[in-house]
Amino acid sequence: VFDLRDSISIYKGQKEVVTKIKHIKGTINSSLYKTLSDKKASPVLAIEMANVYAWTIDFYSIQKGDWFDVVYEEKYVGDQFVGIGKILAANFNHYGKDYYAYRFEQDGITNFYDEKGKSLKRAFLKSPLEFGKLTSGFTMKRFHPVQKINKPHLGTDYAAPTGTPILATGDGIVIESAHKAYNGNYVKIKHNSTYTTQYLHMSKRLAKTGQRVKQGDVIGYVGSTGLATGPHVCYRFWKNGAQANHLKEETPPAEPVKEEFMEAFKQLKDSLNKKMNPPAEMVVL
Repeated sequence: VFDLRDSISIYKGQKEVVTKIKHIKGTINSSLYKTLSDKKASPVLAIEMANVYAWTIDFYSIQKGDWFDVVYEEKYVGDQFVGIGKILAANFNHYGKDYYAYRFEQDGITNFYDEKGKSLKRAFLKSPLEFGKLTSGFTMKRFHPVQKINKPHLGTDYAAPTGTPILATGDGIVIESAHKAYNGNYVKIKHNSTYTTQYLHMSKRLAKTGQRVKQGDVIGYVGSTGLATGPHVCYRFWKNGAQANHLKEETPPAEPVKEEFMEAFKQLKDSLNKKMNPPAEMVVL
């Protein structure tokens, strides 16, 4: 702050940050970002929603007609918007199915839980990328763009710019970090006796064989090494030794709301539901 009275002096000052609770609803016609922008909401809210639903919804497969209903915080200094706060509750309707999320703390740890008190967090993230586009799914018959023949595609391709971080979708130990003609640079992770995942076509590998990794760790970067026409990651998922479609797998959830906290959770859920249900598309609560 500059003070020009009589003599010049400079001093630091702080302004109060005010938190406002907002409610927004919308139906997706092209993209989540566009829908939020049309409603004059910060696009950062899309990132926060993707983080909440990272274990339950693949945000690369959201479609026209999906809709959302969110109660969240916005931060202001005076009348100036300065950022998004916490998401408090949400319902994301994806392919006609409701996915509820309620922010709740138990034993000093905050997580998101569904309407029955089950944790949204799972053993595996739905995608190895934070941002990208699903370009080819798991199928027993696909026309290969390089080999020009029909063959099984036992993985899921996510396109993204070269250098995009690739995340370990679950905790585990790296059992392979190598380069092969078709796979290019790849990393393979053994999570337990049931599940193994693999990440192909990297431009650069970070994780090393024998290394223990945690869910969300960056293990490499998107590239187009090996048999690839452009930058993407081919994500492969094994269950009990057989390759499977990870998008159709129901993987184990984290700990639910404990019995001794269930009444408090129900009260919180009921209060947040009252905020989500009003018809106004964006209101200050």
